[in-house]
Amino acid sequence: MHQSIFQRRAILEGLRERARQATADFYQKPGVMPPPLAPLIVVKPSGNNTFALINRATGVVVAERFGHNNATAHARELEAKEAQFNVKQFGKFLSSWTLRFGITLTVFAFFGSHI
Repeated sequence: MHQSIFQRRAILEGLRERARQATADFYQKPGVMPPPLAPLIVVKPSGNNTFALINRATGVVVAERFGHNNATAHARELEAKEAQFNVKQFGKFLSSWTLRFGITLTVFAFFGSHI
């Protein structure tokens, strides 16, 4: 790669990082609400009044529905199910709680042995 292209890419990446940081700092201010998150399920027409529900993260077709209203309602249901407390979230919660508890016990044992 040519040196000038490499330098330009490095400068642009630095500017992008500064923009990300400035945006994050802006939304940390009190009274400023962040924009809503992008939907997890995208509804795309697939022909003959059928709509495909596509998972935005993976690009996999989750379901197909007839009619736009049915498709959007089903997409909202799927997103509501995703927002519920599931096994994966419970595992993360349990592992973080166990880690904190272990660190606390280690600190008590360390200070208890030195007294």
